[in-house]
Amino acid sequence: MKEAAIRVADRLRRSNHVLIASHIDADGISAAGIASLALDYVGIDNSVKFTKKLDAEFVGELKESELVWFTDLGSGSLDILGGLDCVITDHHVPSSAQPVSKKGGKTLFDYADEPPVEILQVNPHLADKDGAGDISGAGTAYLVAKALDQELRCLSYLAVVGAVGDMQDRANGRLMGTNRDILADGEKAGVLEVIEDLNLFGRETRPVWKMLQYSGDVKLPGITDDYEGSMGFFMELEIDLKRGEEWRRWVDLRKAEKRQVISALARLAPREELIGEVYIFPNEKEGTPLHEAKEFSTLLNSCGRYDSPELGLAVCKGDRKESLDLALGLRRGHKKQLVESIEVMLDVGVQELDNIQHVHVGGMIRDTIVGTVAGMLLGGGKVNPSKPIFAMAESDDGIKVSGRGTKELVGRGLDLSEVMNRVTEQLGGVGGGHNIAAGATIQPDQVDEFLDLADRLVGKQLKV
Repeated sequence: MKEAAIRVADRLRRSNHVLIASHIDADGISAAGIASLALDYVGIDNSVKFTKKLDAEFVGELKESELVWFTDLGSGSLDILGGLDCVITDHHVPSSAQPVSKKGGKTLFDYADEPPVEILQVNPHLADKDGAGDISGAGTAYLVAKALDQELRCLSYLAVVGAVGDMQDRANGRLMGTNRDILADGEKAGVLEVIEDLNLFGRETRPVWKMLQYSGDVKLPGITDDYEGSMGFFMELEIDLKRGEEWRRWVDLRKAEKRQVISALARLAPREELIGEVYIFPNEKEGTPLHEAKEFSTLLNSCGRYDSPELGLAVCKGDRKESLDLALGLRRGHKKQLVESIEVMLDVGVQELDNIQHVHVGGMIRDTIVGTVAGMLLGGGKVNPSKPIFAMAESDDGIKVSGRGTKELVGRGLDLSEVMNRVTEQLGGVGGGHNIAAGATIQPDQVDEFLDLADRLVGKQLKV
């Protein structure tokens, strides 16, 4: 990918203005932040435009641009980019791509619907790497930033935010692959620290009892989803939950108290599920969402999911005043919305087919968070963990379908990106993503057919 990044950087240097087009999630916002900051640094005028999905209508809005830099999207939509002068830094599966290394020794991919002009890409799939775990969209943008100027290693922490936002640390409790090179860059640049610690969400900002109560990633019997159980856990350990009038957070506990908590939790859950790498940003204030990668990425997701990705971009570019205050407000609303949406999805009821489970929430949950909610149900053990879940919600242009799996299902052969791509090819919709998480847009009258096709395809994947 290094050589591809150099080629993209060379193309960018020849431009007077670059339009950055990016996705609205944490990875996309981080990627756009990296791209814009990098271009600012080398003196190239730029602007940023966000989208929930890359379709022909959005591409039409870009036609007058001198050069478009797609970040965290583009590779899966090559068929609609013909005639557009663009470069791509992405980690999603390229569309219509077939390896041709056995036909002439080529190292790139041969596209069935190849645009008339070669599109330069930085994509792990083009280097025989896994886009779901090796590197994120923000990571590929960072490789280009680094190719523009080595001093831009200072942006590596944003690539880590993007990777964690795309949950690339979940499978192993740490980032892997090319992400580890990015971590090393960040440590050398002094913009991030890697520590081994309790790896639950909320270490910076949540009261410590609430961090355990809402430990959706790890099931803690008698504590998870149990207010009294969580409070009682700390009372039994004789750990003070308050300092004066303020609730104590994980970052407020003494080292001895942390060891005491971890030792007690290890009797409730496997240690490898509790302990993992935590990515700290020392240049940010401790006790804020910007000090740690998981909370930083959630802040950015809050902006994107509630129609304000520009706020997240401003935070990535250094605004610690008005934009950060507004983003924090969205974050508070986002957390409340997720809790309420979990209850809505459970009330609607998840239905099971032979190989998948599904739920259609209509307009009761925003299409921008329906996948997040479904993933929380699956990861939190509130639905059958042996089947991937497909959650559907109404969107402006049809029905948004979000598929979520687990690392165990992926290990058995699940590839939701293939499911979304193949099924929507038959139905005429748009789909793609990663093996563990993917999405599609279909029409209301296609729901039953979509579910039938997806159920059969997942069945074939899991029986291989």
